[in-house]
Amino acid sequence: MKKYIITLLIVFAFFISPSSSKAAEAQWDGAQVVKGQTGKMTFTKDVKVYKENPNGTYSSMTVKRNNYFRVYDIEKYDNKTFYWMSSGYRVQATDLVVFKKVPLNIRASLYDNPGYININGRASSLNYGTHYLEGYVDGGTSYDISIGENLYYDITHPTDGKSKGGYIDATDIRIAETIKRDERLYKLTADTRHLRGPIAGGKAGGKYLKGTVFQSLGIEINGYLRVQELGTWGEDFIFTYIPVKLLQPVQTQEKRYIRYGVIGKNNGKSKELKRFDEVMLLTEKNATAWIEIDGETYYVPKIALATIKPNESPIITTSFLPNDTLQQLVYSNGVYKKTANNRFEAQNDNRFIDYYETEQTFNYEKDGIKYIFEKPVTEGSKVTRMESGMKDEGFVRAIHYTFTKPSGTFNNVVETSHREFFAPGYGYINGYSSELRSYE
Repeated sequence: MKKYIITLLIVFAFFISPSSSKAAEAQWDGAQVVKGQTGKMTFTKDVKVYKENPNGTYSSMTVKRNNYFRVYDIEKYDNKTFYWMSSGYRVQATDLVVFKKVPLNIRASLYDNPGYININGRASSLNYGTHYLEGYVDGGTSYDISIGENLYYDITHPTDGKSKGGYIDATDIRIAETIKRDERLYKLTADTRHLRGPIAGGKAGGKYLKGTVFQSLGIEINGYLRVQELGTWGEDFIFTYIPVKLLQPVQTQEKRYIRYGVIGKNNGKSKELKRFDEVMLLTEKNATAWIEIDGETYYVPKIALATIKPNESPIITTSFLPNDTLQQLVYSNGVYKKTANNRFEAQNDNRFIDYYETEQTFNYEKDGIKYIFEKPVTEGSKVTRMESGMKDEGFVRAIHYTFTKPSGTFNNVVETSHREFFAPGYGYINGYSSELRSYE
C-alpha cells in the first residue's frame, strides 16, 4: 500500500504544477475545476479520513457531511476504488461517499497537449498504464480516439484490421501534459526495467543495464520518455518508456567519413549520404552505427564508415555488361541460358535478359525492366529505370570495391538509388525482384 501512496503523492505534485499557456481552471457543475482534478465528492455524514505520513505514521481529519471536496486521483484494483483528496488524504468508495466525475473533455481543456493513460488496475483487456497514442503506432495497434464525457476509441490491428474498441470511463483515465522532445539518443544512468506505459506500476518488461542506449521517439509524458531500444540496421526495435531522470543524452564521439553512398535512416526520415561526407559517430551496436549530421541522427551500416578519408570512387568505362564467356545465369526466379549474342532467355516463359552498349550509355533489360546507365558510370551518374511504360530517373548511389553474395565476390559493383546491384561482366546480381545464385 505504501508504494501506491508514494507514487500518487508524486503524481499529485506533478498535476498541480501550473500550465504555461492554458487556464489553470474551468467552470463545471457550478464550481471551479482545476488542472489535475478528476472529480468531486461529498459525504452523506461526518467521517474521518486518513493519510500516511513519510515516517509511516497516519494523520486524520474529520470531514463534514455535504461539504464539497476535489478529487485529484483515483485508484481501482482488487474490486475496490479509492479517491485521493488534496494533501494526500485517501478515501475508499462506500455508500458514505457521493462522487461525481468531471467530463474528460473539461479536464483535457486545461492542458496544452493532453495525453491519456489508463489507470484502471483491475483485470481487463487493457493494461494498467496503456498510453493512448492517436494514429498508426510503431507498426502495431493504431488508436483513433475522440474525447467527450469519456474516451472513445477504435483500434486497428496490423493483422486483424479495424475493429470497434469502445468507451473508457473518464475515471479510468489520467491526463498528463505531453511534451515534445528531441529524437536524439539517450543512455541509462542506472539499471532499470522498462515499462509498457508511462506510469509507475505499469506492465514491466526486461531489465536494462546502466549504459544501454535508446532512441528518443520525441514524447515525454508523466515524467517518462518514450523510446525504442537500438536494434541492428533498424530491426528488432522494442518500444518502451523510461523515467526521464534516468536518461542522459549520448554525446558525439569522433569524426567519421562515409565510405560509399548510403541512405541514413531514422523513424521515417532518410538522408542520402555520399562518399567523403563527414559525420559524427554517436554509438555502435552489432552491424549498425548511429551518426549525427546537420544536427540530425541517423543509422547506417557500420561498414559504411571510415576513420580516415576513403579512396576516390571507381569509374567504370568498359565491360559493365555481361561478358561474352557467360553461358548461363541462375537467379532466384529462374535459369537464363544464352541464346544469342547479348541475349539470355529463361525456358518455358517470357523472361529474358537483353543488353547493348552505345558511345553514351550501357543499356540492360531484364524481364521487361530496362536500365540505361549514363557513361562514364561513377557515383552520382544518371540511371534511368523503365517499367510498364513508367520512367524513373535515378542515380548511382555507390560503387563498391568488392561485394560478396552467395554466388561469389564481385568487384566494382554498382548500387543504384533503386536499391539494385550490377556487377561489371555479369549485369544484374541483386535487387527486389531476384538474386544471382550462380553462373557458368
